[in-house]
Amino acid sequence: MPRYTPMQRAALAAPVIVAGAVLSLGVSASQAVTPPPEESKPYIIPPYSPPAPAKTFKLKPPPPPPAPPPAPEAVLPVSGYHLTARFGAGGSMWSSNHTGLDFAVGEGTPIHAIASGVITETVYDGAYGNKTVLQLEDGTEIWYCHQSSFDAGVGTKVTAGQVIGYVGSTGNSTGPHLHLEVRPGGGDPIDPAGYLAGRGLAA
Repeated sequence: MPRYTPMQRAALAAPVIVAGAVLSLGVSASQAVTPPPEESKPYIIPPYSPPAPAKTFKLKPPPPPPAPPPAPEAVLPVSGYHLTARFGAGGSMWSSNHTGLDFAVGEGTPIHAIASGVITETVYDGAYGNKTVLQLEDGTEIWYCHQSSFDAGVGTKVTAGQVIGYVGSTGNSTGPHLHLEVRPGGGDPIDPAGYLAGRGLAA
């Protein structure tokens, strides 16, 4: 039997760790005590929870468009004008005193109905040149004279501001202008400036 020194005997008695097992000298790996494996826990699937319903938002309908401004009851026959002859003026241009109001303005300027009515005549009328007669709802006739061309025929119903013709210099005229006459009931002419003023218009 071999003889060991005290140091050798102590080394032989010390435990040896191999692959997780504690061996003592002279003890085989099969004899070593292996700790039992940890018990595996089953995976529990959590119950299904449906997602919360998406929030719905009700869109407010857009506000209605603003109402259009009311149509004017009366307008001036042309814009950008200057007056060259007033009612009752005398002179060699006329066989008698002037029977209307002359609005001097560029050739081709649109002419507007001063109020609602119906066109009763479009004709070339001698000294008046191309003339449109507009009969208003109260029977008053408005004569638009010296036009270059017409834009509304006989029987056309028009409203205030609607274009009915264009400024010209036809008939007895020395330059482009609108000669406007106002004849209540189709009778004798009256001062157009006063008639327009009664409708809130300053010529």
